[in-house]
Amino acid sequence: MQLTSILLYESLKEQFHIADYRLLSKNQPLARPFFYEADRGLLSNHIYLTEEILDLSVFTSMPEDAVLVICQKNKDSFLPEGRFSCILLSCDTSVLHVFNAIQNIFDYYESWEQQLISVCHQDGTLDELLQLSMPVFQNPLCILANDGSLVAQASLEELPDMQNFFQDPAVRVEYLNSFNQDPACRIAPESRAPSLFPAYITGHRSLNMNLFLNAQSQYRLSVIEKNALITDADYYLITVLAQHAEYILHRMYSESSSRSTTLQSIFQSVLSDRTADYMNISHLLNTVGWLPQQSYLCSVIQASGDVHASLNADTVCSFVETKFSASCSVIYKETVVSFFNLTLLDMEAEQVFQGLVLFIRDSILKAGYSRSMTGHMNLRRQYHQAYSALKLGGEISPQLWIHHFDQIAVPYILRQATRILPGNMLCCEKLLELARFDKVQKTEYIKTLRTYLEHNLNTVQSAKALFIHRSTFLYRLERIRSVLETDLEDAEELFYLNLSLRLLDMEENKTPT
Repeated sequence: MQLTSILLYESLKEQFHIADYRLLSKNQPLARPFFYEADRGLLSNHIYLTEEILDLSVFTSMPEDAVLVICQKNKDSFLPEGRFSCILLSCDTSVLHVFNAIQNIFDYYESWEQQLISVCHQDGTLDELLQLSMPVFQNPLCILANDGSLVAQASLEELPDMQNFFQDPAVRVEYLNSFNQDPACRIAPESRAPSLFPAYITGHRSLNMNLFLNAQSQYRLSVIEKNALITDADYYLITVLAQHAEYILHRMYSESSSRSTTLQSIFQSVLSDRTADYMNISHLLNTVGWLPQQSYLCSVIQASGDVHASLNADTVCSFVETKFSASCSVIYKETVVSFFNLTLLDMEAEQVFQGLVLFIRDSILKAGYSRSMTGHMNLRRQYHQAYSALKLGGEISPQLWIHHFDQIAVPYILRQATRILPGNMLCCEKLLELARFDKVQKTEYIKTLRTYLEHNLNTVQSAKALFIHRSTFLYRLERIRSVLETDLEDAEELFYLNLSLRLLDMEENKTPT
Protein backbone atom coordinates (compact mmCIF):
# COMPACT_ATOMS: atom_id res chain seq x y z
CA MET A 1 0.00 0.00 0.00
CA GLN A 2 1.31 3.44 -0.87
CA LEU A 3 1.03 6.40 1.48
CA THR A 4 -0.32 9.73 0.36
CA SER A 5 1.57 12.92 1.13
CA ILE A 6 -1.01 14.06 3.68
CA LEU A 7 -1.00 10.65 5.38
CA LEU A 8 2.79 10.86 5.63
CA TYR A 9 2.58 14.36 7.08
CA GLU A 10 -0.07 13.50 9.66
CA SER A 11 1.73 10.31 10.71
CA LEU A 12 5.03 12.19 11.18
CA LYS A 13 3.25 14.97 13.08
CA GLU A 14 2.24 12.42 15.74
CA GLN A 15 5.91 11.56 16.40
CA PHE A 16 7.95 14.67 15.59
CA HIS A 17 7.70 18.43 15.77
CA ILE A 18 7.26 19.86 12.29
CA ALA A 19 8.76 23.31 11.81
CA ASP A 20 7.29 23.93 8.35
CA TYR A 21 5.81 22.00 5.45
CA ARG A 22 4.50 22.45 1.93
CA LEU A 23 2.49 19.82 0.00
CA LEU A 24 1.52 20.41 -3.61
CA SER A 25 -1.08 17.64 -3.41
CA LYS A 26 -2.59 15.96 -0.37
CA ASN A 27 -3.40 12.81 -2.33
CA GLN A 28 -0.06 12.26 -4.06
CA PRO A 29 0.78 8.51 -3.73
CA LEU A 30 4.27 7.82 -2.41
CA ALA A 31 6.48 4.74 -2.40
CA ARG A 32 9.01 3.88 0.31
CA PRO A 33 11.76 6.39 1.22
CA PHE A 34 15.36 6.90 0.12
CA PHE A 35 18.18 8.91 1.64
CA TYR A 36 18.91 11.87 -0.63
CA GLU A 37 22.17 11.55 -2.63
CA ALA A 38 23.16 14.53 -4.74
CA ASP A 39 24.61 12.45 -7.59
CA ARG A 40 21.55 10.20 -7.99
CA GLY A 41 18.78 12.71 -8.52
CA LEU A 42 15.16 12.38 -7.40
CA LEU A 43 12.59 9.86 -8.62
CA SER A 44 8.89 10.59 -8.91
CA ASN A 45 6.48 9.32 -6.26
CA HIS A 46 9.17 8.80 -3.62
CA ILE A 47 10.09 10.21 -0.23
CA TYR A 48 13.66 11.52 0.26
CA LEU A 49 15.37 12.28 3.58
CA THR A 50 18.26 14.64 4.20
CA GLU A 51 19.83 16.62 7.08
CA GLU A 52 20.65 19.72 5.04
CA ILE A 53 18.67 22.55 3.49
CA LEU A 54 19.59 21.93 -0.14
CA ASP A 55 20.55 24.38 -2.85
CA LEU A 56 17.67 26.23 -4.43
CA SER A 57 18.45 24.47 -7.73
CA VAL A 58 17.59 21.10 -6.13
CA PHE A 59 14.22 22.38 -4.94
CA THR A 60 13.34 23.89 -8.29
CA SER A 61 14.30 20.70 -10.16
CA MET A 62 12.36 18.36 -7.85
CA PRO A 63 9.55 16.35 -9.42
CA GLU A 64 6.25 17.74 -8.18
CA ASP A 65 5.19 14.25 -7.10
CA ALA A 66 8.20 13.66 -4.80
CA VAL A 67 8.36 14.72 -1.14
CA LEU A 68 11.52 15.83 0.65
CA VAL A 69 11.76 15.34 4.44
CA ILE A 70 14.48 17.54 5.99
CA CYS A 71 15.84 16.76 9.47
CA GLN A 72 17.50 20.13 9.94
CA LYS A 73 20.58 20.77 12.04
CA ASN A 74 20.24 24.57 12.04
CA LYS A 75 17.19 25.95 13.89
CA ASP A 76 17.25 29.03 11.64
CA SER A 77 16.63 26.97 8.49
CA PHE A 78 13.57 27.79 6.40
CA LEU A 79 11.97 26.56 3.18
CA PRO A 80 12.59 28.65 0.07
CA GLU A 81 9.74 29.74 -2.17
CA GLY A 82 8.84 27.44 -5.07
CA ARG A 83 6.64 24.58 -6.29
CA PHE A 84 7.82 21.53 -4.39
CA SER A 85 6.62 19.28 -1.57
CA CYS A 86 8.70 19.30 1.58
CA ILE A 87 8.38 18.62 5.32
CA LEU A 88 10.87 20.46 7.57
CA LEU A 89 11.32 18.85 10.97
CA SER A 90 12.55 20.66 14.08
CA CYS A 91 16.23 21.01 14.90
CA ASP A 92 18.37 17.99 15.83
CA THR A 93 15.89 15.31 14.77
CA SER A 94 17.85 12.17 13.82
CA VAL A 95 17.46 11.40 10.13
CA LEU A 96 17.97 7.69 10.84
CA HIS A 97 15.21 7.81 13.46
CA VAL A 98 12.85 9.49 10.96
CA PHE A 99 13.74 6.98 8.24
CA ASN A 100 12.87 4.06 10.53
CA ALA A 101 9.67 5.80 11.60
CA ILE A 102 8.57 6.18 7.98
CA GLN A 103 9.34 2.52 7.30
CA ASN A 104 7.18 1.62 10.31
CA ILE A 105 4.36 3.78 8.95
CA PHE A 106 4.49 1.90 5.65
CA ASP A 107 4.60 -1.43 7.47
CA TYR A 108 1.59 -0.50 9.60
CA TYR A 109 -0.68 0.44 6.69
CA GLU A 110 0.51 -2.43 4.49
CA SER A 111 -0.25 -4.85 7.33
CA TRP A 112 -3.76 -3.37 7.59
CA GLU A 113 -4.35 -3.73 3.86
CA GLN A 114 -3.12 -7.34 3.89
CA GLN A 115 -5.56 -8.11 6.71
CA LEU A 116 -8.39 -6.61 4.66
CA ILE A 117 -7.44 -8.73 1.66
CA SER A 118 -7.28 -11.81 3.85
CA VAL A 119 -10.80 -11.18 5.17
CA CYS A 120 -12.09 -10.79 1.62
CA HIS A 121 -10.45 -13.98 0.36
CA GLN A 122 -11.43 -16.10 3.33
CA ASP A 123 -15.17 -15.41 3.11
CA GLY A 124 -14.98 -12.92 5.96
CA THR A 125 -17.78 -10.52 6.88
CA LEU A 126 -18.23 -6.77 6.65
CA ASP A 127 -18.23 -6.60 10.45
CA GLU A 128 -14.79 -8.24 10.53
CA LEU A 129 -13.57 -5.77 7.93
CA LEU A 130 -14.73 -2.82 10.06
CA GLN A 131 -13.35 -4.28 13.30
CA LEU A 132 -9.91 -4.60 11.69
CA SER A 133 -10.12 -0.95 10.62
CA MET A 134 -10.99 0.51 14.03
CA PRO A 135 -7.34 1.05 15.07
CA VAL A 136 -6.67 2.86 11.78
CA PHE A 137 -9.58 5.32 12.00
CA GLN A 138 -9.84 5.42 15.83
CA ASN A 139 -13.57 6.09 15.44
CA PRO A 140 -16.75 4.00 15.15
CA LEU A 141 -17.49 2.65 11.67
CA CYS A 142 -20.66 1.46 10.00
CA ILE A 143 -22.14 0.45 6.66
CA LEU A 144 -25.75 1.47 5.97
CA ALA A 145 -28.11 0.48 3.19
CA ASN A 146 -29.80 3.27 1.25
CA ASP A 147 -32.82 2.98 3.53
CA GLY A 148 -30.59 3.73 6.53
CA SER A 149 -30.73 0.19 7.90
CA LEU A 150 -27.57 -1.05 9.56
CA VAL A 151 -25.60 -3.64 7.55
CA ALA A 152 -22.35 -3.79 9.54
CA GLN A 153 -20.71 -1.88 12.38
CA ALA A 154 -17.72 -1.56 14.68
CA SER A 155 -17.90 0.18 18.09
CA LEU A 156 -21.30 1.81 17.62
CA GLU A 157 -21.94 1.02 21.28
CA GLU A 158 -19.75 4.07 21.96
CA LEU A 159 -22.59 6.22 20.55
CA PRO A 160 -25.59 5.62 22.84
CA ASP A 161 -27.13 8.92 21.70
CA MET A 162 -27.46 7.49 18.17
CA GLN A 163 -28.96 4.13 19.10
CA ASN A 164 -32.46 5.24 18.07
CA PHE A 165 -31.19 6.03 14.59
CA PHE A 166 -29.91 2.49 14.13
CA GLN A 167 -32.73 0.65 15.93
CA ASP A 168 -36.01 2.56 15.47
CA PRO A 169 -37.29 2.64 11.83
CA ALA A 170 -39.49 5.68 12.52
CA VAL A 171 -36.60 7.69 13.94
CA ARG A 172 -34.42 6.53 11.06
CA VAL A 173 -36.87 7.93 8.51
CA GLU A 174 -36.79 11.29 10.27
CA TYR A 175 -33.01 11.32 10.15
CA LEU A 176 -32.97 10.32 6.47
CA ASN A 177 -35.40 13.10 5.59
CA SER A 178 -33.20 15.57 7.42
CA PHE A 179 -30.14 14.35 5.51
CA ASN A 180 -31.94 14.48 2.16
CA GLN A 181 -33.20 18.03 2.74
CA ASP A 182 -29.80 19.40 3.76
CA PRO A 183 -27.33 19.98 0.84
CA ALA A 184 -24.41 19.63 3.28
CA CYS A 185 -25.51 16.05 4.08
CA ARG A 186 -26.06 14.67 0.60
CA ILE A 187 -23.79 12.62 -1.67
CA ALA A 188 -24.62 12.42 -5.37
CA PRO A 189 -25.56 8.82 -6.25
CA GLU A 190 -22.79 8.64 -8.84
CA SER A 191 -20.11 10.11 -6.56
CA ARG A 192 -17.12 7.95 -5.64
CA ALA A 193 -15.49 10.61 -3.46
CA PRO A 194 -15.72 10.85 0.35
CA SER A 195 -17.95 13.57 1.81
CA LEU A 196 -17.84 15.10 5.30
CA PHE A 197 -21.25 15.57 6.96
CA PRO A 198 -21.61 18.25 9.67
CA ALA A 199 -22.55 17.37 13.26
CA TYR A 200 -25.77 19.33 13.73
CA ILE A 201 -28.15 16.49 12.67
CA THR A 202 -26.74 13.51 14.55
CA GLY A 203 -24.46 15.26 17.01
CA HIS A 204 -21.34 13.82 15.35
CA ARG A 205 -19.48 14.69 12.20
CA SER A 206 -19.06 11.77 9.83
CA LEU A 207 -17.02 10.95 6.74
CA ASN A 208 -19.15 9.09 4.21
CA MET A 209 -18.60 7.26 0.95
CA ASN A 210 -20.94 5.49 -1.46
CA LEU A 211 -20.53 1.75 -1.96
CA PHE A 212 -21.57 0.41 -5.36
CA LEU A 213 -23.33 -2.81 -6.30
CA ASN A 214 -24.62 -3.56 -9.80
CA ALA A 215 -23.12 -0.21 -10.89
CA GLN A 216 -25.42 1.66 -8.47
CA SER A 217 -24.70 3.23 -5.09
CA GLN A 218 -26.71 0.99 -2.76
CA TYR A 219 -24.78 1.33 0.51
CA ARG A 220 -22.80 3.92 2.43
CA LEU A 221 -19.63 3.55 4.49
CA SER A 222 -19.36 5.99 7.42
CA VAL A 223 -16.60 7.00 9.82
CA ILE A 224 -18.29 8.70 12.80
CA GLU A 225 -16.18 11.25 14.67
CA LYS A 226 -16.10 10.24 18.33
CA ASN A 227 -12.63 9.48 19.71
CA ALA A 228 -10.42 11.37 17.26
CA LEU A 229 -10.85 14.23 14.80
CA ILE A 230 -11.44 13.19 11.19
CA THR A 231 -8.34 14.25 9.26
CA ASP A 232 -7.45 14.79 5.62
CA ALA A 233 -5.66 11.43 5.67
CA ASP A 234 -8.98 9.69 6.45
CA TYR A 235 -10.25 10.77 3.03
CA TYR A 236 -7.70 8.45 1.45
CA LEU A 237 -7.99 5.64 4.01
CA ILE A 238 -11.77 5.39 3.60
CA THR A 239 -11.34 4.79 -0.14
CA VAL A 240 -9.06 1.81 0.64
CA LEU A 241 -11.60 0.37 3.07
CA ALA A 242 -14.48 1.02 0.65
CA GLN A 243 -12.80 -1.00 -2.10
CA HIS A 244 -12.70 -4.09 0.11
CA ALA A 245 -16.20 -3.53 1.47
CA GLU A 246 -17.54 -3.49 -2.11
CA TYR A 247 -15.72 -6.74 -2.76
CA ILE A 248 -17.56 -8.46 0.09
CA LEU A 249 -20.87 -6.91 -0.98
CA HIS A 250 -20.39 -8.37 -4.45
CA ARG A 251 -19.70 -11.76 -2.92
CA MET A 252 -22.77 -11.53 -0.70
CA TYR A 253 -24.86 -10.63 -3.73
CA SER A 254 -23.49 -13.56 -5.74
CA GLU A 255 -24.29 -16.00 -2.96
CA SER A 256 -27.87 -14.82 -2.56
CA SER A 257 -29.01 -13.99 -6.08
CA SER A 258 -29.89 -16.19 -8.99
CA ARG A 259 -28.50 -15.24 -12.37
CA SER A 260 -30.24 -15.54 -15.69
CA THR A 261 -29.15 -18.72 -17.44
CA THR A 262 -30.20 -17.85 -21.00
CA LEU A 263 -26.86 -16.44 -22.13
CA GLN A 264 -24.99 -18.94 -19.97
CA SER A 265 -26.58 -21.92 -21.69
CA ILE A 266 -25.78 -20.43 -25.09
CA PHE A 267 -22.13 -19.89 -24.23
CA GLN A 268 -21.80 -23.27 -22.53
CA SER A 269 -22.86 -24.72 -25.88
CA VAL A 270 -20.37 -22.52 -27.74
CA LEU A 271 -17.54 -23.78 -25.51
CA SER A 272 -18.37 -27.44 -25.00
CA ASP A 273 -20.15 -28.54 -28.19
CA ARG A 274 -17.73 -28.54 -31.11
CA THR A 275 -20.50 -29.72 -33.44
CA ALA A 276 -22.84 -26.88 -32.41
CA ASP A 277 -24.83 -25.24 -35.21
CA TYR A 278 -23.45 -21.71 -35.31
CA MET A 279 -26.39 -20.44 -37.32
CA ASN A 280 -28.67 -21.63 -34.51
CA ILE A 281 -26.36 -20.09 -31.87
CA SER A 282 -26.42 -16.80 -33.79
CA HIS A 283 -30.22 -16.93 -33.86
CA LEU A 284 -30.38 -17.54 -30.09
CA LEU A 285 -27.99 -14.66 -29.40
CA ASN A 286 -30.14 -12.43 -31.59
CA THR A 287 -33.17 -13.22 -29.44
CA VAL A 288 -31.42 -11.84 -26.33
CA GLY A 289 -30.13 -8.73 -28.09
CA TRP A 290 -26.56 -9.85 -28.79
CA LEU A 291 -26.41 -9.07 -32.51
CA PRO A 292 -23.99 -10.22 -35.24
CA GLN A 293 -22.95 -6.65 -36.07
CA GLN A 294 -21.79 -6.06 -32.50
CA SER A 295 -18.23 -6.45 -31.17
CA TYR A 296 -17.21 -9.05 -28.61
CA LEU A 297 -14.28 -9.80 -26.30
CA CYS A 298 -13.43 -12.96 -24.35
CA SER A 299 -11.46 -13.45 -21.14
CA VAL A 300 -10.39 -16.60 -19.31
CA ILE A 301 -9.66 -16.23 -15.58
CA GLN A 302 -8.20 -18.79 -13.20
CA ALA A 303 -6.75 -18.83 -9.71
CA SER A 304 -2.97 -18.39 -9.70
CA GLY A 305 -2.40 -21.41 -7.45
CA ASP A 306 -1.30 -19.18 -4.56
CA VAL A 307 -2.37 -20.44 -1.15
CA HIS A 308 -4.19 -17.14 -0.52
CA ALA A 309 -6.32 -17.44 -3.68
CA SER A 310 -9.50 -18.82 -2.19
CA LEU A 311 -12.12 -17.16 -4.38
CA ASN A 312 -14.64 -19.60 -5.78
CA ALA A 313 -15.52 -19.47 -9.46
CA ASP A 314 -19.11 -18.38 -8.77
CA THR A 315 -17.86 -15.29 -6.96
CA VAL A 316 -15.62 -14.37 -9.89
CA CYS A 317 -18.52 -14.88 -12.33
CA SER A 318 -20.78 -12.67 -10.27
CA PHE A 319 -18.19 -9.93 -9.90
CA VAL A 320 -17.58 -9.75 -13.65
CA GLU A 321 -21.28 -9.76 -14.52
CA THR A 322 -22.01 -7.09 -11.89
CA LYS A 323 -19.15 -4.92 -13.09
CA PHE A 324 -20.12 -5.28 -16.76
CA SER A 325 -23.85 -5.47 -17.34
CA ALA A 326 -23.56 -6.66 -20.98
CA SER A 327 -21.40 -9.68 -20.18
CA CYS A 328 -21.85 -13.37 -19.54
CA SER A 329 -19.58 -15.56 -17.41
CA VAL A 330 -19.57 -19.35 -17.27
CA ILE A 331 -17.42 -21.94 -15.53
CA TYR A 332 -15.63 -24.14 -18.07
CA LYS A 333 -12.79 -26.57 -17.38
CA GLU A 334 -12.06 -25.05 -13.95
CA THR A 335 -11.75 -21.52 -15.36
CA VAL A 336 -14.14 -18.59 -15.58
CA VAL A 337 -14.83 -17.73 -19.23
CA SER A 338 -16.42 -14.32 -19.81
CA PHE A 339 -17.78 -12.85 -23.01
CA PHE A 340 -18.25 -9.08 -23.19
CA ASN A 341 -20.55 -7.31 -25.64
CA LEU A 342 -18.42 -4.21 -26.21
CA THR A 343 -21.10 -2.53 -28.32
CA LEU A 344 -23.80 -2.78 -25.63
CA LEU A 345 -21.28 -1.78 -22.96
CA ASP A 346 -20.24 1.18 -25.15
CA MET A 347 -16.65 0.37 -24.22
CA GLU A 348 -13.34 -0.32 -25.89
CA ALA A 349 -11.48 -3.49 -24.94
CA GLU A 350 -8.93 -1.43 -23.01
CA GLN A 351 -11.69 -0.15 -20.69
CA VAL A 352 -12.64 -3.74 -19.85
CA PHE A 353 -8.98 -4.53 -19.12
CA GLN A 354 -8.71 -1.53 -16.79
CA GLY A 355 -12.02 -2.35 -15.11
CA LEU A 356 -10.75 -5.79 -14.06
CA VAL A 357 -7.07 -5.17 -13.39
CA LEU A 358 -7.37 -4.37 -9.66
CA PHE A 359 -9.81 -7.23 -9.05
CA ILE A 360 -7.45 -9.69 -10.76
CA ARG A 361 -4.44 -8.37 -8.84
CA ASP A 362 -6.04 -8.17 -5.40
CA SER A 363 -7.78 -11.55 -5.81
CA ILE A 364 -4.53 -13.24 -6.87
CA LEU A 365 -5.98 -14.41 -10.18
CA LYS A 366 -4.56 -14.92 -13.68
CA ALA A 367 -6.29 -13.76 -16.86
CA GLY A 368 -5.96 -14.18 -20.61
CA TYR A 369 -7.70 -11.91 -23.15
CA SER A 370 -8.65 -12.46 -26.77
CA ARG A 371 -8.76 -9.82 -29.45
CA SER A 372 -12.05 -7.97 -29.91
CA MET A 373 -13.96 -9.20 -32.98
CA THR A 374 -17.26 -8.49 -34.68
CA GLY A 375 -19.97 -11.12 -35.02
CA HIS A 376 -20.91 -14.56 -33.69
CA MET A 377 -18.85 -16.86 -35.89
CA ASN A 378 -15.57 -16.34 -34.01
CA LEU A 379 -16.78 -16.69 -30.41
CA ARG A 380 -15.21 -20.12 -29.87
CA ARG A 381 -12.02 -18.95 -31.59
CA GLN A 382 -11.93 -15.96 -29.25
CA TYR A 383 -12.09 -18.40 -26.32
CA HIS A 384 -9.10 -20.26 -27.78
CA GLN A 385 -7.23 -16.95 -28.13
CA ALA A 386 -7.92 -16.02 -24.50
CA TYR A 387 -7.11 -19.51 -23.20
CA SER A 388 -3.88 -19.64 -25.24
CA ALA A 389 -2.91 -16.20 -23.94
CA LEU A 390 -3.46 -17.40 -20.37
CA LYS A 391 -1.57 -20.69 -20.73
CA LEU A 392 1.28 -19.72 -23.05
CA GLY A 393 1.64 -16.26 -21.50
CA GLY A 394 1.89 -17.92 -18.09
CA GLU A 395 4.72 -20.14 -19.32
CA ILE A 396 6.64 -17.30 -20.96
CA SER A 397 6.06 -14.63 -18.26
CA PRO A 398 4.82 -16.41 -15.10
CA GLN A 399 5.34 -13.29 -13.02
CA LEU A 400 2.53 -11.46 -14.85
CA TRP A 401 -1.14 -11.69 -13.89
CA ILE A 402 -2.61 -10.65 -17.23
CA HIS A 403 -1.81 -11.85 -20.75
CA HIS A 404 -3.13 -10.68 -24.12
CA PHE A 405 -3.21 -12.84 -27.22
CA ASP A 406 -1.30 -10.27 -29.28
CA GLN A 407 1.59 -10.59 -26.83
CA ILE A 408 1.96 -14.34 -27.43
CA ALA A 409 0.85 -14.54 -31.08
CA VAL A 410 4.34 -15.25 -32.48
CA PRO A 411 5.24 -17.97 -29.92
CA TYR A 412 1.78 -19.45 -30.52
CA ILE A 413 2.38 -19.61 -34.28
CA LEU A 414 5.77 -21.27 -33.75
CA ARG A 415 4.32 -23.87 -31.38
CA GLN A 416 1.53 -24.68 -33.79
CA ALA A 417 4.05 -25.03 -36.62
CA THR A 418 6.15 -27.51 -34.63
CA ARG A 419 3.36 -29.77 -33.38
CA ILE A 420 4.32 -32.46 -35.92
CA LEU A 421 7.81 -31.58 -37.12
CA PRO A 422 10.48 -30.14 -34.78
CA GLY A 423 11.92 -26.70 -35.45
CA ASN A 424 15.20 -28.00 -36.88
CA MET A 425 13.26 -29.85 -39.58
CA LEU A 426 11.29 -26.74 -40.55
CA CYS A 427 14.05 -24.15 -40.57
CA CYS A 428 16.34 -23.23 -43.47
CA GLU A 429 18.67 -26.17 -44.12
CA LYS A 430 21.63 -23.92 -44.96
CA LEU A 431 21.16 -22.20 -41.59
CA LEU A 432 21.86 -25.54 -39.91
CA GLU A 433 25.12 -25.72 -41.86
CA LEU A 434 25.99 -22.25 -40.60
CA ALA A 435 25.27 -23.35 -37.03
CA ARG A 436 27.49 -26.43 -37.46
CA PHE A 437 30.24 -24.22 -38.90
CA ASP A 438 30.01 -22.00 -35.78
CA LYS A 439 30.31 -25.01 -33.52
CA VAL A 440 33.35 -26.50 -35.30
CA GLN A 441 35.21 -23.28 -36.13
CA LYS A 442 34.23 -21.37 -32.97
CA THR A 443 32.83 -18.53 -35.10
CA GLU A 444 29.81 -16.29 -34.45
CA TYR A 445 28.10 -16.32 -37.83
CA ILE A 446 24.63 -17.13 -36.45
CA LYS A 447 24.91 -14.24 -33.96
CA THR A 448 26.16 -11.96 -36.74
CA LEU A 449 23.30 -12.91 -39.05
CA ARG A 450 20.74 -12.44 -36.28
CA THR A 451 22.10 -8.98 -35.50
CA TYR A 452 22.11 -8.05 -39.21
CA LEU A 453 18.45 -9.05 -39.56
CA GLU A 454 17.45 -7.33 -36.33
CA HIS A 455 19.01 -4.07 -37.58
CA ASN A 456 17.18 -4.22 -40.90
CA LEU A 457 20.29 -5.10 -42.96
CA ASN A 458 22.15 -1.98 -41.79
CA THR A 459 25.85 -2.88 -41.74
CA VAL A 460 26.99 0.14 -39.70
CA GLN A 461 24.46 -0.39 -36.91
CA SER A 462 25.04 -4.14 -36.91
CA ALA A 463 28.82 -3.77 -36.56
CA LYS A 464 28.30 -1.28 -33.75
CA ALA A 465 25.92 -3.64 -31.92
CA LEU A 466 28.48 -6.46 -32.18
CA PHE A 467 31.35 -4.18 -31.08
CA ILE A 468 33.44 -5.09 -34.14
CA HIS A 469 34.99 -3.05 -36.94
CA ARG A 470 32.88 -2.58 -40.06
CA SER A 471 35.45 -4.36 -42.22
CA THR A 472 35.33 -7.37 -39.85
CA PHE A 473 31.55 -7.36 -40.09
CA LEU A 474 31.63 -7.21 -43.90
CA TYR A 475 34.05 -10.16 -43.96
CA ARG A 476 31.71 -12.19 -41.79
CA LEU A 477 28.75 -11.20 -43.91
CA GLU A 478 30.48 -12.42 -47.06
CA ARG A 479 31.23 -15.76 -45.43
CA ILE A 480 27.58 -16.04 -44.29
CA ARG A 481 26.37 -15.36 -47.84
CA SER A 482 28.72 -17.99 -49.12
CA VAL A 483 27.50 -20.68 -46.71
CA LEU A 484 23.82 -19.78 -47.17
CA GLU A 485 24.28 -19.43 -50.94
CA THR A 486 22.19 -16.25 -50.98
CA ASP A 487 22.78 -12.54 -51.39
CA LEU A 488 20.42 -11.77 -48.47
CA GLU A 489 18.27 -9.49 -50.58
CA ASP A 490 15.18 -11.54 -51.39
CA ALA A 491 12.30 -10.61 -49.04
CA GLU A 492 10.93 -14.15 -48.86
CA GLU A 493 14.36 -15.60 -48.05
CA LEU A 494 14.87 -12.99 -45.31
CA PHE A 495 11.49 -13.83 -43.80
CA TYR A 496 12.37 -17.55 -43.84
CA LEU A 497 15.72 -16.88 -42.16
CA ASN A 498 14.06 -14.80 -39.43
CA LEU A 499 11.53 -17.54 -38.87
CA SER A 500 14.24 -20.21 -38.88
CA LEU A 501 16.21 -18.40 -36.18
CA ARG A 502 13.13 -18.33 -33.95
CA LEU A 503 12.51 -22.02 -34.60
CA LEU A 504 16.08 -22.84 -33.58
CA ASP A 505 15.66 -20.72 -30.43
CA MET A 506 12.60 -22.77 -29.57
CA GLU A 507 14.53 -26.01 -29.93
CA GLU A 508 17.33 -24.73 -27.68
CA ASN A 509 14.90 -23.52 -25.00
CA LYS A 510 12.81 -26.69 -24.84
CA THR A 511 12.71 -28.28 -21.40
CA PRO A 512 14.02 -31.86 -21.58
CA THR A 513 11.30 -34.45 -20.98
